Amino acid sequence: MKVRALLVIAGLMSGGLAHASEPLRASEGIGFYVGIDSLATIASGTYAGLANPNYGRLTYLMEHGNHFHGIGAYSYTGSAAAPVINGSNANNRIPELSARISPLPGTLALSAGSGAFAGKLVSGVLDDSVAHHDYSHLGASSIQSLADGAAGSAEAVLYASSANRWNAQLDGVQVALKLEYITPGLKVAANGDMDLFDSGNLYLLGDGNGFDFVPTFYTDVAAAAGTYTAQFSLVNLGSNTAVRDGGTFYIDFAVAPPVPEPASWAMLLGGLLMLGTVAARRAR
Repeated sequence: MKVRALLVIAGLMSGGLAHASEPLRASEGIGFYVGIDSLATIASGTYAGLANPNYGRLTYLMEHGNHFHGIGAYSYTGSAAAPVINGSNANNRIPELSARISPLPGTLALSAGSGAFAGKLVSGVLDDSVAHHDYSHLGASSIQSLADGAAGSAEAVLYASSANRWNAQLDGVQVALKLEYITPGLKVAANGDMDLFDSGNLYLLGDGNGFDFVPTFYTDVAAAAGTYTAQFSLVNLGSNTAVRDGGTFYIDFAVAPPVPEPASWAMLLGGLLMLGTVAARRAR
């Protein structure tokens, strides 16, 4: 089992309430948070009045302006009379399925890397003009990184959202990222470590009240075109056993088909012209 501590990145962005496409800590790559679900009973919908199956669990939260979306939280399926608890929910992918743009595949684009990532296709914060750019701030932090926001600030509003559902202290919690599955050829790097899961499926993010995690996902530049997926869950390795592990969630990336070189296009066009000429002669 590989467990390492991460370097904590200091500082918070301040200012007005952020839109979903511009997370509060966008300049640090942070667009997600980890909190504990404190909602004991489901208040509405099919399962109103039932115990919340995600209660007391670590939850992966996507910042969405002035509130969070719980990604991959525990949930119910089936009828209210005979509910079945699942270790995930329908909203368990990044980018979110409900926001994916058709006919695009709805995945995060990988682009050519440099430096340590030369010869790789890497994730990164996408330009505003690129589809699903608002999901590309893949860094995650403790919910407590928002706790010191001034009254009325964007941080304070987000921290207290959903009637303080997510902002409990994570005392005695050591948050780890568990790799459940990854498409062969896709790897995860952070803080100079080029493969976080090369010797096990657990990576320690750090103390529940004070960690930052900014990963880079990458493939080889010659990787086959298609969708590359990493499936994770959040695990508590600390002494506070009252805080339970979280549900599973997925992050989807795209490797685009290679663009033919100009010489290749010329050869292709030349071949098509030759075929056309032969066909025309035969038709005479």
